[in-house]
Amino acid sequence: MRILLTGITGFIGLHTARLLLEQGHSIVALVRTPSKLPADLAARITVLRGDLSLFCDPALQLEEADVVIHLAAVVCAEKDADYDAVNYAAVADLLACIGRQSWKPKRLLFASSLAAAGPNPGGSGVHAESDEAQPIESYGRAKRAAELLVAKQPYPTTSFRPPIVLGPGDPASLTLFQMARRFVAPLPAGAPQQLSFVDVFDLAGAIVAMAADSSSEHRLYFTGSEQRITNHELIRTIAEVQGKRVFVLPVPRPLLYLAMRIATAFSALTGVRNQLDEKQYRQMTEPSFVCTSARLTADTGWRATTGLRDCAKRAAAGYAAAGLLPK
Repeated sequence: MRILLTGITGFIGLHTARLLLEQGHSIVALVRTPSKLPADLAARITVLRGDLSLFCDPALQLEEADVVIHLAAVVCAEKDADYDAVNYAAVADLLACIGRQSWKPKRLLFASSLAAAGPNPGGSGVHAESDEAQPIESYGRAKRAAELLVAKQPYPTTSFRPPIVLGPGDPASLTLFQMARRFVAPLPAGAPQQLSFVDVFDLAGAIVAMAADSSSEHRLYFTGSEQRITNHELIRTIAEVQGKRVFVLPVPRPLLYLAMRIATAFSALTGVRNQLDEKQYRQMTEPSFVCTSARLTADTGWRATTGLRDCAKRAAAGYAAAGLLPK
């Protein structure tokens, strides 16, 4: 297949692109900063130079693609409006651009998030695709709005919702690996949070499986491991694979809220990246974000095969090889 891919230099994009190439597919990739493209990929893909604003050009002619995979997104934004601008408005621009082409893809894949579904109602249960979506913060609401727009297209589409994604090279999870080395890990007080996760290599496999869907249906899938974990188990496992032990320090919710407000104000004043914004606060204080990927398994045969310990071990090795953690 010929693939039009956005977000190739991102964490998920790099792994997905390599798997697509291994399986013999060709890639045309939107690349804002070519210097960020690893040499092993740069030599094997066709580069479409620019950022997401390129799709606003009414004269833009895209090379015909069998499948469009839209991975580009913002996960941590300086302000709420940025989530809407990148995770919804830019998706609308891409869809409008495709609508102006003389060709249409056989399928478009859109990377959404478990955040689009929201936490599990009542703090228990497991999300399935038929459940009502109830996002609780700006990131999740933007992703959900984009899902609804994607599903209205006159060609087949798939929106997929990964939970926490772990693996080599993820800048978002690096903080967890660094924190796990400091003996004490501050986490919200109360019962451990129930979570789903997925290894990035498993997720790349899911994306390739969804791209091969030749049906005419619009699809919505969760793409996570069936292994259910807690936030306590996650941080302790991350510590163990680095040869460390970590003590979980319960932080009362009001104190965590105060820390979020201070961090947000400090970031606004200094421009320093906010490590605890409202999105993160809302997500980490809900009792449960758990989903099942049974529908995707039934439709494609895909299932996540990497357990938490192996996933964390491989991620830690990746950070160490990149010089981001001690070897």
